[in-house]
Amino acid sequence: MKIRRRIRNFLGVMVGNAILAYGIAAFYIPSQLAVGGSTGAGVILYHLFGIDTAVSVFLINAVLLVGGWLCVGREFVVSTVLGSIVYPLFLGLFQRLPTPDIMATDKLTGVICAAALVGAGVGLTLRVGASTGGSDTVAVICNRVFHLPIVPVKLAADYGVMGLTFLLVSADNLIYSLLALVVEMLVMNRMLVVGTVQLQLLIISAQHERIREALLKKQETGVTMLRAETGWQRETSEVILCVIPRKKLYAVKDAIHDIDPTAFVTVSEVKEVQGQGFSYGRIPLPAGK
Repeated sequence: MKIRRRIRNFLGVMVGNAILAYGIAAFYIPSQLAVGGSTGAGVILYHLFGIDTAVSVFLINAVLLVGGWLCVGREFVVSTVLGSIVYPLFLGLFQRLPTPDIMATDKLTGVICAAALVGAGVGLTLRVGASTGGSDTVAVICNRVFHLPIVPVKLAADYGVMGLTFLLVSADNLIYSLLALVVEMLVMNRMLVVGTVQLQLLIISAQHERIREALLKKQETGVTMLRAETGWQRETSEVILCVIPRKKLYAVKDAIHDIDPTAFVTVSEVKEVQGQGFSYGRIPLPAGK
């Protein structure tokens, strides 16, 4: 299991950083879109001094890794070093490839595609618990040395660099950059939870035992029985809690309605579910139960 997890995490870091690097190299840099983090700092150095962006990003990440080693410790560097190295390598490779024609023919579509790639790359990398270095490392160092909260420091570093890159772009590119930032955030957040979002049902009914059996046997859905008290008559009641994939919702609701049309049912979305039946195999229902 540990070997499989390590392979999955390694592939996640490699693929995520490759997608991110391609989006930056093929779309952001040629179109002069504003970007934050170490990439944004590299873009600024390229415009000011002509330093290759991939080289400057690699050097910035290397310096931050050394600082992380000294201020935070070895474990942090080990978990960050892969992304900090492979990202600038992919960036340098993709910068040598031709720029897609879409940025010249339909810039709006190109910007949306670019932002989707960057958001997906960052989201996939974060999903396996890794990072591309840069502002992540700065935030952790500041937290350890100055006891500053990680998230605000990371945002300040990202948006501070992005604010400087705004000075280097035209008014049109500024608008496109802001649009790209919104799309990045939407795609990244969706990428972090894709495949893990489930629906949670709370069911209150006088026919709770029949509903429980129907969900377990006919719908093959795990359930948990909770003890509750009604608010008006203060009577003890059983509440059925179950978590299901979206595709089962209508079948489960129909099964409940067939047994008790007046059952009280709430449906809510949960971002991630782990445990037996989801991240682990489902326990077979014992015979006769």
